[in-house]
Order: sequence, then C-alpha cells, then structure tokens
Amino acid sequence: MGLFKKTKRYFVILAEDNPDHQKLVKAILSKYDVNLDIANNGKELLAMLPLKPYDVVLMDIQMPDMDGYTATEKIRSDPRYKHLVIIGLSAYAMNGDAHVAIVKGMDDYITKPIDREVLIKTLRRYIKI
Repeated sequence: MGLFKKTKRYFVILAEDNPDHQKLVKAILSKYDVNLDIANNGKELLAMLPLKPYDVVLMDIQMPDMDGYTATEKIRSDPRYKHLVIIGLSAYAMNGDAHVAIVKGMDDYITKPIDREVLIKTLRRYIKI
C-alpha cells in the first residue's frame, strides 16, 4: 500500500497528415506517461475529440480536408474545450507565424522539423511529463 505513487496519464492527440512526423512524435512521447492518439487531419481530430479527456492537441497547421486553423476555430467555438491546450506545428518559421497561431486560438507554436527537446519543453509548460 503506497509504495508506488500513481501518476496521471495525460491524453494528447496529434493532428498530422505526414506519417513520418506521426512516427517521430510517437517515438518521442513513448518515453513519457502520455497516451497519444493520431488524427490525419482536422476533420478526424474533431470526430475523435469527444472520445477522451484530452489535455493537449498538437495541431499541424497545414493539412488536407481541414487545416489546423479551421480545426482550432471549431474547437474554440465549443465551450467544452475552453481550456484545451492547442499547440500549433508548422514548417513555417517566419517572423510573425507564431503570433498568427496565437491570434487564431492556439496556445503555443513549434516549428518543424520537430526537435525533441523543444517538444518536451513546450509540453511541460502545460502538463507534468
């Protein structure tokens, strides 16, 4: 009784259409107490969102069918997800891109290619992994 402290398992969903990026994020997060689900685009993400109590969305900005900005706008319009953390992912690293992501409703922004240390440091701002 009490020898092992039960830790919270965090629920993270990745909206990303690139299989290589999906594998990379999965490999990085496999070392942490994270349950990772993957959606291939914004439409899949919106369908999956009510199924689990997600703590964080890692949202690719450019995806087919529904991009990350449109999916973020739909998430933010639903009061159930008022406090859901959305972290944008993009290959664009121009000045102002992070600001646009924040203005569009995202909480944070990471550039691709995804750097392990940056991803973990960013996630630790929002969850205790």
